[in-house]
Amino acid sequence: MKTRQPAKFIQLFTFLLTITGLSATAQRFAWQANLPVTPDSGFYNIPVTPALVAKSNGADLRDIRIYDQQKVVSYILACDSNQLVALPAPVVTPVKEAPATQTVLQLQFAAAFLIRQLQFQVNTPGYYYRIAYITDDWRSGIASGERFALATGQANTVKLRTPLKTTECYIVIENEDNQALKIKAVYAWQAAYRLTTWLEKGKSYVIKTGSPALSAPVYDLPYFAGKLPNRIPELKADNIIAASGVIAPKPTTVTKEEPTIFKTKGWIWAGIIGIIILISLLTIRLLRDMRENK
Repeated sequence: MKTRQPAKFIQLFTFLLTITGLSATAQRFAWQANLPVTPDSGFYNIPVTPALVAKSNGADLRDIRIYDQQKVVSYILACDSNQLVALPAPVVTPVKEAPATQTVLQLQFAAAFLIRQLQFQVNTPGYYYRIAYITDDWRSGIASGERFALATGQANTVKLRTPLKTTECYIVIENEDNQALKIKAVYAWQAAYRLTTWLEKGKSYVIKTGSPALSAPVYDLPYFAGKLPNRIPELKADNIIAASGVIAPKPTTVTKEEPTIFKTKGWIWAGIIGIIILISLLTIRLLRDMRENK
């Protein structure tokens, strides 16, 4: 009976590696969107909608891929920072714990949008001039984002030099010795992004995203961006669904929650480490049994 232990160990080892590999494959892309069937062969522009941007894991949209079945299709990612796309307005909540010399606003977005511009609707009569900044931790007093001015007679719009990809941030307004500035509403926009790619007639392509492990792709096509046609038709991918093998998360309201192990990627690594430890223990057990049998 003991002579069969190595075979059983190899079978168990293979099984553990298989389920680990399947888990990694299933987690590669979390989201996908089907493109309409291509009417003709040629170049197409695919707008990267705010919903698709929100599903991407990087502010540089590095994990977006276009697939023809199992084959990756190259593309050019372009950003027109002068053309803006409106985002759903955030939920604005004044922070009650803020000091008297500051107005602190918590902005909560419905998804991890890539914010390029913010506009503030001030509801304070009279003249005002206040310095404000964006931060992810208002208690620190450190501006992790832009500093800007809110003043009477101007649009009170700030165009961020570095786009901010987040579901939550804070706006800290320095009131100094003045009365607190009252903000009625905040509006947000992203820059216009698009993918330009060559698609073949009659094929159905899929856009996939949501993979934190991927780096930005390096394609040949961007070197020929200057030779593209002046007029390129557009295809839209709006039907974003959970990718195959991934359970779609239930819709949630915009609320601040404490992170748990099941909402981070740490549990995946913990599982892998646990499997490695189990394999090591089985190996030690097998070697000890083999020495005893000699």
